[in-house]
Amino acid sequence: MILITSAAGNIGKRMTQRILKQGIDFIGIDYVDVENPELADTMFEKRDVRDPAIADLIERRGIDSIIHLAFCTHPKLDPKTRDDIDINGSRNIADCAIKKGVKNIVFASSARVYGDQGSEGGFRDSEGSYLNPGEDFYAHNKIKAENIFLKAARDHGLKVAILRLASVCWQGGGLGLGDMFKQTSKTGRFFLLGDKNSSLQLVHIDDVINACLNAIGREGIFDIAAEDKMTLVDIYTEVAKLGGKKPSSFRLPEKPVLWTVWVLWKLGISPIPPFFLKMFGYETSLNVSKTIPVLGKPRFSMLQILKDVVAG
Repeated sequence: MILITSAAGNIGKRMTQRILKQGIDFIGIDYVDVENPELADTMFEKRDVRDPAIADLIERRGIDSIIHLAFCTHPKLDPKTRDDIDINGSRNIADCAIKKGVKNIVFASSARVYGDQGSEGGFRDSEGSYLNPGEDFYAHNKIKAENIFLKAARDHGLKVAILRLASVCWQGGGLGLGDMFKQTSKTGRFFLLGDKNSSLQLVHIDDVINACLNAIGREGIFDIAAEDKMTLVDIYTEVAKLGGKKPSSFRLPEKPVLWTVWVLWKLGISPIPPFFLKMFGYETSLNVSKTIPVLGKPRFSMLQILKDVVAG
């Protein structure tokens, strides 16, 4: 029996829909009601990941594996609340698992933990990978949560798999970038920051779900992404063409734009902090060579992902 946290989230709701059709035994939890009429009452409970009573749920339902998806993504959320949910929520999941003898935990981390690979100031993780999250509070919390679960594995013998997900896309959009690509397919227009044209790797939601399920009972840190990558210009050009539009790019001056966004962020006007724009300049190069022999080969290439984004 699998426990899935954040079952009402972007990834969680798609995961529960998929594995429901596959006949896999699971129960989902979230602090909000899940919008899936196909889920029976026995498949979902409204719970906060910080609730210690999750231990009782684990015992009552005979849960032996947990896929932990719950994490805060909204950049304007109060930092104390965000840290409480991300860190204390992850710690509670680990503690409940240890207390009730759960054997396996899969934690959906993020490729954002790698940050700016071309700059100094980072550090090495337990497997020697260079992490440089900089100002990215989401990435910092992902690293802290990773360490909580890795410590539980060392101290209590749990089998823990950490999955560092590239930007997740699905039919019709995705988390941030996917929605931007979808918009470009409708208008043909896109912007670039300064002279940046970095390479990106994406991952399809179906490959994320496959990786999470295949990671149950596995141990280690795995990058989850398409095998190939494309530059920003190539991606935007492709989605514009897929949408039947002529690509039209706008290059914005980097320093003035970052300064303006910083001021607007401090004033509470901008919906995103300036480092969100800086991430467009980060080179993404996830290593799936270790992942494929253990968790399987991704089904979707970059072009197939983009076609699904535009088609939805």
